[in-house]
Amino acid sequence: MALSMTTLRANTFLTGSSVRRPVARAQARRITNRLATPVQAKYGNDSEYFDLDDLEDTTGSWELYGQEDEKRYPSLQAEFFNRAAAPLTRRESLLAFTFVGGAGSILLWGAKGSKDVALPIQQGPKKGGEKGPRGKI
Repeated sequence: MALSMTTLRANTFLTGSSVRRPVARAQARRITNRLATPVQAKYGNDSEYFDLDDLEDTTGSWELYGQEDEKRYPSLQAEFFNRAAAPLTRRESLLAFTFVGGAGSILLWGAKGSKDVALPIQQGPKKGGEKGPRGKI
């Protein structure tokens, strides 16, 4: 675009004509076609989204899926989760668990992960150094 404008200006300078950029017809003509009708979403009969007289069919039956009693899980499963999460109920123990897990992850990465990734610092030099002009390094 810049090259063509430079060429156009140089040609107009030599011929003495005015500088005008050519305008495409699509750009010059404005788009005047608009939708005559607004967009509407229809749902149900007469565009009713909710039936306040029959909420169970509108929102779903809560009694079908949910249980409100405290015995939702079998007793052995509830006892297992209560015992497993008991040490993590206090803030200090949760922070200690997070710290030990993070430190263990870093140590494991340092011992095994960096070798598996083949970092250059773990591999060492691939070939010997090049000798200088008098055969010295």
